[in-house]
Amino acid sequence: MARYYKVTDGVIIFLMALIARLAYLFIFVEEGHLFTEDQMLFIELVQQFPESGFLGVTPERVPGYPFFVSVIYTLFGEGVWHVILIQIFLDSLSCVVVALMANLLFGKGFWIAGLLSVVNLNMIILSASFLTDTLFLFLFILFLFSLIKYLQNERIEWLFSLIVLISLATLVRVSSYYLLPILLIGLIIWRLWSRDSAFKLVALIVLYLGVSGVILGGIHHRNYQQYESIELVSQTGRHVLGWLVPAVYQYSGQGSYQDGKKLVKERLDLALQKDNLLTLPLNPFEKSAYRANVGKEILLEFGFVRILKAWVVGSVINLMAPSVAFAPALRSIEHPSFYSTKGNGAIDKLFNYVKSSNGSFYLLFLAIGTIASIIFTMSAFLGIFKSASELPHVIITILLLLVSYFLIITGPIIGVKYRLPIEPILTLFATYFLNTVYKNKSH
Repeated sequence: MARYYKVTDGVIIFLMALIARLAYLFIFVEEGHLFTEDQMLFIELVQQFPESGFLGVTPERVPGYPFFVSVIYTLFGEGVWHVILIQIFLDSLSCVVVALMANLLFGKGFWIAGLLSVVNLNMIILSASFLTDTLFLFLFILFLFSLIKYLQNERIEWLFSLIVLISLATLVRVSSYYLLPILLIGLIIWRLWSRDSAFKLVALIVLYLGVSGVILGGIHHRNYQQYESIELVSQTGRHVLGWLVPAVYQYSGQGSYQDGKKLVKERLDLALQKDNLLTLPLNPFEKSAYRANVGKEILLEFGFVRILKAWVVGSVINLMAPSVAFAPALRSIEHPSFYSTKGNGAIDKLFNYVKSSNGSFYLLFLAIGTIASIIFTMSAFLGIFKSASELPHVIITILLLLVSYFLIITGPIIGVKYRLPIEPILTLFATYFLNTVYKNKSH
């Protein structure tokens, strides 16, 4: 039975998270850190938003984050710091919701899950970045909470809530797009297993498709009308050809990442020459499809075993990689780029990366961060095995499927921020394991 916690307990977790994030912001983050890499892309999208509108944003991106930022600008005035402070507020709330989920699942663990979230360096760092991650995570955690509530009591308000939240999360980051049909199929299978009536099944399907259609349908309609495509975004080709193929090439042991990039360029040029094309199609979705097809041909030539190897290696690296590596303060220290470091396979690349890093201070932080990530991940996996007999099978199955989903779609693309969506789930399982350890010691 779930233990009751006072509102003040949640307030304490929230304030602790808020203080930790504000301290990081004021001590380690400078304004120049907010104008690098992908952050500049979103700043430009936000600047264009007043003219482009919700459906005028580039088809390569979903418009949720620019809309979120534009609302903040309208309410509090323009400036990236307003956005960062709101994100820190939302991220602090996320810590409270994770704590509530632990108590909801296990009847205990509120403080452990809350404190693990408070000190989650990945959450802290990304909350102080002009990126989609914090908003996406906030919506995704609320979705998880609603999903668990629905699986426990089967009330329609929680079903409605989880559909709304996962659809809104998809408006912020497209990574959860394919989760929508997978989740629907999973819910249908569960309701069939529970022997629901045909009426209830039809009602579930209609509600699911109706709500998600209202939230995402406008973008699909825009893409169909303007580009004759039913896809949500036009970034698949860039992702497959620009990142996925070189990563598979490297982590399957065929050569360096740079060699993979050269292979991609050669094959794309060869495909254009073969099709008598001077340039890629102007239609962004046709351009994406062309790139994706070239990438798929290369991947098929690699073979299933090499692709699987790259996926496994990439997943392991992402699970074990230190969150501190993404901190702007640490990245400002002179160090080699992990992607640019040459090496055939993960071990060779990692060895060359360490060898070419001259700063012992930088390597020390990476080492400490890596050890912390390994301990956290191992605790989570031990928690999975230990909680298997206590949690309802449907809940543990769906949580593990969600972890698997994000590991699969990320594959060999390396980056600690791609681990962020699964960290709340890993936190829940790590909480269960730590609770078990504490219980055993107390006896």
